[in-house]
Amino acid sequence: MPTLDVSKKDLERLVGQKFSRTDLDEILEYVKGELDGVEGDNLKVDCKDTNRPDLWSTEGLARDIKARLGKAKGIKKYNVKKGKICVTVDKNLEKVRPLIACAVVRGVKIDNAFIVQMVQLQEKVGESFGRKRKEVGIGLYDLNVMKPPVYYKGYKDNEIEFVPLEWKIPMRPTEILKQHEKGKAYAHLLEGSKYYPIVIDSADTVASMPPIINSHVTGKVSEKTKSLFIEVTGFTWEIVETALEVMCMALADRGGKIESCKVNFPKTTLPYPAKSKVVPEFNTKKITFDKSLVEKVTGMKFKDSEIKKLLENARYNVLITSKKITCEYPAYRLDILHTVDVIEDLLISYGYNKIAPAKVKMDVVGSQKKDVLYVDLVRDGCVGLGLQEILTFNLASKKVQLENMFITKKDCLVEISNPVSSNYEVLRKKLTPQVLLSLTKNKGQEFPQRIFEVGTCLDIDPNSDNGVKQSNHVCVVSTHSNVNFTEIKSLLVSLTAYIGKEVKTKKKAFPFLGENSAEITVNGKKGFIGELSKEVEQNFGLKKPTCVFEFEL
Repeated sequence: MPTLDVSKKDLERLVGQKFSRTDLDEILEYVKGELDGVEGDNLKVDCKDTNRPDLWSTEGLARDIKARLGKAKGIKKYNVKKGKICVTVDKNLEKVRPLIACAVVRGVKIDNAFIVQMVQLQEKVGESFGRKRKEVGIGLYDLNVMKPPVYYKGYKDNEIEFVPLEWKIPMRPTEILKQHEKGKAYAHLLEGSKYYPIVIDSADTVASMPPIINSHVTGKVSEKTKSLFIEVTGFTWEIVETALEVMCMALADRGGKIESCKVNFPKTTLPYPAKSKVVPEFNTKKITFDKSLVEKVTGMKFKDSEIKKLLENARYNVLITSKKITCEYPAYRLDILHTVDVIEDLLISYGYNKIAPAKVKMDVVGSQKKDVLYVDLVRDGCVGLGLQEILTFNLASKKVQLENMFITKKDCLVEISNPVSSNYEVLRKKLTPQVLLSLTKNKGQEFPQRIFEVGTCLDIDPNSDNGVKQSNHVCVVSTHSNVNFTEIKSLLVSLTAYIGKEVKTKKKAFPFLGENSAEITVNGKKGFIGELSKEVEQNFGLKKPTCVFEFEL
């Protein structure tokens, strides 16, 4: 969690109000902050919210506190003048560090306090929100010594050299990574790269090698600097754009005038946007929920006017109808994932210290949920049939879940936005592919092999709160030389009889099953049964015939 150095006088000036020590303790609760220490004018503020980079500066704290105190309301609007600077991205950075977003800020009065705050914000966003610069690297430059247009290119080591910040002689990229302090600290981010990312202008003046180091020529911002050029690089557009907007807002809060930049991307597929972007955009999002949820979550009754005021003080634009609440919020608020996040902001505006504790009205005795008991019953039934239980990972790869199963629909999986490996990039939609993968790793063991798994699967569901439906499935697989449809169906009938449910089968073709296949319905839930097709057996490297059934519990 980031700890900020904040000037008390600076914070008071930006908020427009003076604060005592007691006041500071109270107002910092609005931003989930805590005062760790006071040294003269300097405050050490420990920010407890790791998902709000927009708060990690004096400007960000003041922006939120000002609204919580009723001095402002709703989404703060930032005027963005259409700029003339274009930034062109080279395709050869696609696998190195593909994305860049840029902006210009003019008219900022730069002094020592300003430089301290900007460097702090740059470092906090890059280190915490940007996962130690892996996901976000930020550069600030003196635009007066740059000659647009600007290019984001990949150079081989022997093709480029420049003087890094606080250095005196030109160096090649590999020399910077081995000798410069910042190069040694972040060398692992470009390890094994054939090309090194370089921000360079039309006069071949190097601005930086993201996310490592700025050049000494353009990257040294001083009190003489009149206009700033900002660039943010990374891998995910939403994260990159958020970091750019956070920097622009802080500068604009100090009187800067924001100008947009047009970023031209290679005409190729992901990770690049489909078309050029003019940034910063300062887009907004909306979330709508039942008004009754406020009382259900908080346990308190609020008038519509109170709800509106409290949410506007949390920087939302609010529309309330007879049954619904619609909140508009800035797109950089990546921490808002669910209705509960909005209601939490409402309570922060209200003040947790004002909430009266409620007495426990009744004692309760815990017990297992009915669906847990049902799952355990299914598991017991499988064990009773002589099946061996296995457990596989909830995370899977697209290849195993789709390609190996000859499923062509690509947008049916719940994907991880920032996977660490292609083996764990989605949440499983079916158990069968993961169970077959387990068989692949046990081809050298004794046959017959009859195994089962009971576990959770996730599917896309636009009607749910978070767009995802989670359910329990059971999957049974049998593989040996003489396995057939009759055997797997007998296991299905025996299992459903044990759990007291009726099973219905209807002949239906599935892309991963052979001719002997059917759709099954158990307790109104769908599934499938059949002999695995030869092609799927080959995809998983299975040497013996395999039969399977799976259905939702």
